[in-house]
Amino acid sequence: MKVLHKFSELVDYQAPIHWAAGFFDGVHVGHKRVILSADTPGALRGVITFTPHPLAVLKPEAAPLLITPYAEQKHSLLEQLGVDILLELPFTHELANLSAKEFLDAICSACRVAGISVGSNWHFGKSGAGNADFLRAEGASRGFHACICEMLTKGENVVCSTNIRGLLQTGKMEQTADMLGRPFSIYGMVEHGQKLARKLGFPTANIALPASAALPRAGVYAVSATLNGTTYHGIANLGKRPTIEESVKITRLETHFVDYSGDDFYGEHIEIFLHRFIRDEQKFASIEELKSQIQADISAL
Repeated sequence: MKVLHKFSELVDYQAPIHWAAGFFDGVHVGHKRVILSADTPGALRGVITFTPHPLAVLKPEAAPLLITPYAEQKHSLLEQLGVDILLELPFTHELANLSAKEFLDAICSACRVAGISVGSNWHFGKSGAGNADFLRAEGASRGFHACICEMLTKGENVVCSTNIRGLLQTGKMEQTADMLGRPFSIYGMVEHGQKLARKLGFPTANIALPASAALPRAGVYAVSATLNGTTYHGIANLGKRPTIEESVKITRLETHFVDYSGDDFYGEHIEIFLHRFIRDEQKFASIEELKSQIQADISAL
């Protein structure tokens, strides 16, 4: 998958491109439906998205926390869907001020457009004036296919990033996985900690958490990760370690793999999949009591 950041970088592509357009935070099953619908015979599959989230520029106080805050994680999920070209446009006030027609002008003048696929609730252009009906009309006049995908539902709930964030906040990992089409994961770099868990007999991989990340409810989770081609299982604590005396409390993800005894992963990026909520984070009366609870958590896997 080729990652581009400007319309002008499309000049070298002679083949037509069927674009899927949206922010695609989380790349959930509804997003997958839109992206996979960008499927015109003889055309490349492209995705147009933005960085950062448009609200982070237009209304920062309303900007949502992100299910896939790291570009590397989002790019990997898109590549797995057979995306040939990712046009990741920097979202600026200049871009926000383009009318819906001007935005389509920029796309159509940069490449041969075979189609544009969007979700039925997607709006684009200045003040969100471009909608599904506008895209259909423009497609008919410009000669490309406008594919409008209706939103999916799971039970009584619409599949959308907002609802997924709500499920995360209540620790409903199975329902979250159903909407994502995969277990929710936290991706990040393993950093050095205080090695307290190692002293307790449960060494952990600690992942730095970006401030922009949408996180599940604080607590202990059954998790897995693939390390050097092998999948390992374990438990992870997401929270601020209330039992440990610290001058500064920050949210950490600390993972203990019950069947791993290899090298440390300091400085490496890994992806931890959170499968099931086990219990709330709690403060214990002593380190020994905490140690006993950790062993009980492992036994519950």
